Amino acid sequence: MDNSSFKKIISNFETTRDKNGNLLSMDSIIISQNGKLFTHYFNHDNDLHDLRSISKPIVSMAVGIAIDQGLIIQGQRLGLETKLWPFFEDKVKLTNTNNISKLNQLTLQHALTHTYGYEDGLMFSKDIKDKDPYTLLDYIFNYDIVHSPGKHFVYSNAGPYLISALIHEELGINLSDWINQILFKKIGISKYEWKNYGKYCAGASGLRMANEDIHKIGLILLNDGNYNGQQVVSKEWAQHMRTAQIQTPSMYDEKRVFPKFAYGFYLWVCKEGHYYCDGSNGQYIIILPKREMVITTLGCQSDMKPITVCLRDLL
Repeated sequence: MDNSSFKKIISNFETTRDKNGNLLSMDSIIISQNGKLFTHYFNHDNDLHDLRSISKPIVSMAVGIAIDQGLIIQGQRLGLETKLWPFFEDKVKLTNTNNISKLNQLTLQHALTHTYGYEDGLMFSKDIKDKDPYTLLDYIFNYDIVHSPGKHFVYSNAGPYLISALIHEELGINLSDWINQILFKKIGISKYEWKNYGKYCAGASGLRMANEDIHKIGLILLNDGNYNGQQVVSKEWAQHMRTAQIQTPSMYDEKRVFPKFAYGFYLWVCKEGHYYCDGSNGQYIIILPKREMVITTLGCQSDMKPITVCLRDLL
């Protein structure tokens, strides 16, 4: 990657039109490779931006740190096989008793891979907009679980919210503040906002951050959990995050620049070895390990397909 290559990418963004014939509405793009950093702002200064689902891998990274550090909750060490329902059964009004057998199988790994057993995705703004935010745990645990946990993938915002509620209830600290303590402060992130849904941090979304700071997350993922010589999260956990935990045939489109072949721990995994997270309206963290490259974009672009088309030259 050199300046001329980067200028070509910027030209792609400035001349490409979306499906409605409009020029792309992007805020910023940062690309780093082998210690070189390339940054461009399209419309805005370096202000805080709604990351949407890019919040998810940050939650996963924090979970990995907690597991690496041997966090003890209710007398047991937190791990991928930690059962979730015992932490919530005295906090939820369970009316759908048909769910009990499957709730007893639900683990932290299922929450990290969207394999809870639901047929539909939960906790998106459209399905909770009219709900009392203080009853969202009831909503999640009473929604019909039709598949055995671990067998069926459906993209959802439920898992990070459950993790948020678990941390809040068991450690007595909001997920946002907890992640600030164990991750953000370590890598120099000081300016951010993270909204709550009722009592708990939203987890899966609602995080506002500058592109320079979200790019740090991408660098940690690229460098096996290391940031500027500091092992922020273990190499093993970084590998877990980018490893295909379950294939996602319903999401796969081979014509896409970055086809969603499989899912790791809150990261999409491509056959070619690329991995990434996308958030609605143009938010991306993309890692191209063979090129030792991290790409982060922020925008207000509802038609997201042209964004990755603009990046095709990097492959």
